[in-house]
Amino acid sequence: MPLRPHRGSRIAPIAVLAIAASACSSELQGDALPQAPTIRASTQPTDVFKDLSACGLLEPTTAVKGFEPPKVETYESDNGCGTAKRGYASVSIYLVPEAGIDQLSPGQGTKVPSNLNGRDAVEIPGDAGTDACTVAVAVGPNARMTASTTLERNGTNEEACALSREIAEAAEPKLPRSN
Repeated sequence: MPLRPHRGSRIAPIAVLAIAASACSSELQGDALPQAPTIRASTQPTDVFKDLSACGLLEPTTAVKGFEPPKVETYESDNGCGTAKRGYASVSIYLVPEAGIDQLSPGQGTKVPSNLNGRDAVEIPGDAGTDACTVAVAVGPNARMTASTTLERNGTNEEACALSREIAEAAEPKLPRSN
């Protein structure tokens, strides 16, 4: 309903504007007292993998098997690496600083609890369909390393898991230990 100006009602719009303007004011009422500086904790999680390179972890295992030189990938995190051997398999390692093994999706497979050198781990045979497997190793409750394999020709999930396990086992000693 539109407001119509009435005689003697000029004070009302001015009062409304004053109240509205004071509602947006950043000034606080009361006496100003000095305060100690506030120390705020960072809300960004610490990257436990800051000194590790996924390609540095993957290359020693794949080079001796005739895989191509590894290349940086960023599918699962910014610290990932993958390579392939034509006619055999594609493999990758990812260092994921913001999600533990509990947050890992099993895709088309099923998570099978495991242990790798005293660390919690899971194997996910068939995560990307037939001939595929991911092995994930916990690096604390909120970080993980994943090693994934997809075989190219008539392999089995078990064969893919064996290669993923081999890559994970070679990389695991270089992973940081959580507190």
